[in-house]
Amino acid sequence: MANSNIEPSQLREWIYDRLRKGLLGNASFFEMAEIAREIYWRANPSQTPRPIGAYEIPGHISDPVRGVIWELIIQGIVIPGSGLGSGAGSPELPSFQVTDWGKKCLAEGEFTPYDTGEYIERLTKKVPQVGPKVLLYLTESLNSSRSGSYLSSAVMLGVAAETVLLQLRDAVLAALDSKAKKDKFTADTNGRPAKRIYDEVRKRLDPLIAQISRDLGKEDITAELAGIFDLIRKTRNEAGHPTGRGIEREEAFALLQLFPSYCAVSYFVVDWLNGKPI
Repeated sequence: MANSNIEPSQLREWIYDRLRKGLLGNASFFEMAEIAREIYWRANPSQTPRPIGAYEIPGHISDPVRGVIWELIIQGIVIPGSGLGSGAGSPELPSFQVTDWGKKCLAEGEFTPYDTGEYIERLTKKVPQVGPKVLLYLTESLNSSRSGSYLSSAVMLGVAAETVLLQLRDAVLAALDSKAKKDKFTADTNGRPAKRIYDEVRKRLDPLIAQISRDLGKEDITAELAGIFDLIRKTRNEAGHPTGRGIEREEAFALLQLFPSYCAVSYFVVDWLNGKPI
């Protein structure tokens, strides 16, 4: 009996893996049935592979496969058809091709912003400390990027980054070793704009950067704490105010790929500060 319990994340990963492997034989395009057949055999490894027709592929496999392919079409990862029709091919499904943009996305590393579930799952494994509020804004950013709303994606990613910054601020406050230091830091950061909070946090962390970097096994974490957040903050400010500046797909994609590194280093610093008076 065919396996009917394929997790959606597993199904998507198998499809991405098949697309990354490329075309078979002399084909210049993929077929939905070909993808569904491979998923069928991967879901049922104990069965002896044999030629099967599209009509033999059960609905619990063919329907989700079709859904994933449509999501990838909406995101510009693949396009329906092959060639331009007539003698050159067919412009319609079930044939489809991976776009140049899709090839770039599929070739990227661990974090794939075009798949919200996979991205969040891998981030929470890499950074288990990340909280629900950060994930709320990050998920909104990912979903906005997937739907082509790149301005919204930049704004929500900026909010997620600032949420992490506020947690870093709280960790610095808890680590300060005198009431006078705590009172001054509170006055300097409470209700202040993100840039001011960031500057005040950096003032307290700068003397410790070399030691924190060594403990993290890095030469210097300044790029993660400064450069990445500053890039996100700047983009969010420009995107979230009536400047007329747009956000391109590639820029939104790059920002989402940078965020996990910023997030991981920030939470390492939060943990590092715990129990260390400064």
